[in-house]
Amino acid sequence: MKKLFALMFIALSVVALVGCKKDPVELVIYSDFAREVAEKETYRNEIFEAFEKENNVIIRFETLAQAEDTFNKVDSEQKAGNHTIDLLISHYGTMEDYISAGYMENVSALEDELDDRTFLSAFDGSTVSNGNRYFFPINSDVYLSYANKSAFDTLPTGLTKADILAGNYTWEDYAAWAAAIGGNSTMLKGEPLKQLLYQVGGMALSNGGTFPNLNDAGNLKAWQDIISMKANIHPESATTLDSSAMMASGSVVLAFDLMTPIANAVNAAPARYEVFPGPQGSSGKAGSIAGGHGIGIVKNAPHKELAEKFIEWFTAPEQIIYAALGTIPTLAEATTELSDDPSDIVIKQGLETLKNANVEGLQMISEFSSWSSVKETYDRIFSGIMSGTITLDNLQSKLDEEQAILTGLRN
Repeated sequence: MKKLFALMFIALSVVALVGCKKDPVELVIYSDFAREVAEKETYRNEIFEAFEKENNVIIRFETLAQAEDTFNKVDSEQKAGNHTIDLLISHYGTMEDYISAGYMENVSALEDELDDRTFLSAFDGSTVSNGNRYFFPINSDVYLSYANKSAFDTLPTGLTKADILAGNYTWEDYAAWAAAIGGNSTMLKGEPLKQLLYQVGGMALSNGGTFPNLNDAGNLKAWQDIISMKANIHPESATTLDSSAMMASGSVVLAFDLMTPIANAVNAAPARYEVFPGPQGSSGKAGSIAGGHGIGIVKNAPHKELAEKFIEWFTAPEQIIYAALGTIPTLAEATTELSDDPSDIVIKQGLETLKNANVEGLQMISEFSSWSSVKETYDRIFSGIMSGTITLDNLQSKLDEEQAILTGLRN
C-alpha cells in the first residue's frame, strides 16, 4: 500500500510540474533587413534559436515587401492602440519617420547598461535624436572597389598594383585603368530608381561634394569622371545593380560597389579577386554613402523587458557579426571576432573605409517629399551621358536644371 501511495505521489508531482511549465512568450520583430531566405536562416540558426531556448520564447520575425509597408503596419497599430510588435529593425534612412512620429522607445537607459560595448558613432545622425538613443546600429554597407586579378595585368603607366591595394589611386587612375583594359571593363549601378545616386554620391564625397546634391564642384567632378569612363561602362549597367554576376561571367573585371555583392563574388571564388578601397577624389580621400540598419523597441511593446534582453543578446560581439549578414558589424568590440576568411577581409576593408573615407549616412531621406523622385534626377543625368545628349560641354547646365528639381522636392 505504501508503495502504491508513493507511486501516486510521484505521478501527481510530475503532473503538477508539467502543469506549472509556462507556455513560451511570442516576441514579434518586424524588419526591413534580412528579407532573403538564406538571411532568415542565418538569423534563426545563429541568433534566434539559442535565445528562444534560454528564455522560453518564440521569435516571430516578419519582413514585408517594402519599408513603407513596415511603417504602415507600425503606424496602424499605434493609432489603433493594438500593440503586437516588440522590436523594429529599420534602415538608417527611415528611422527618423518612426522617431518623429513618437513610435519608438527612448533606449538611452539601456545603452548605459550596455557598458561593455561601443557602438560606432558614425550612425548617430539616424539612431540618436535630441541626445536620446532610439535605435542601436547593427550593420553598415559601404562602397569598396574590387577587380579580377587578371585586371592587374593591364595597368596604365605610373599605376602599380601596390598603390591600388593600398588605396593610393584616384578616379582618374580608375578611368585610365578601365580604358587600358578596354572594352566594357567596368560598370555603374545604372538601373533606374535603384542605387545609382549612392554610387555617384560616394564619388562626389571623395571630391568634398555634398549629398544629395548634383551641381556643386564635387558632384560636377564625379559626373565628369563618369563621362571619361563612358566608353568602358558595360551597357548592362542600365539594367543591373549587382556587379557580382557580371564579375563571375567575366563581363566586367573592375567595379566600385557595395560590400554585399563584393562579398558574394569573393565567397564564391576567393582566389579570383582582389578587394581594395575605393578611389580617392580631389579631397585626397575615398568617399562612400553608408547604408545599414538598427534595432529599437516599439512604443508600448507587449514585452518590453524581454525586448531589452533581446537587444543585449543581438548586439553582443559574437552575435552582431551574424546580425550584420556579411556587412560591417557596427560595434567596436566585434572586430576581435573577425577572421582572415575572404568574407571577413571584405568587412575589414569596409571598417577601414568608415575610419578613413568621407562617409555620409542617409538620415536626410525624410527631408524629401519623394526619394524616388530624387533618384530620378540622378537617373536622367546618367541616361543623358550614356545616350550622348549630355557631354562635358553642357554638363553643368544639365546638373543645374536637375538640381532645381531636386531642391523643389525638399519638404
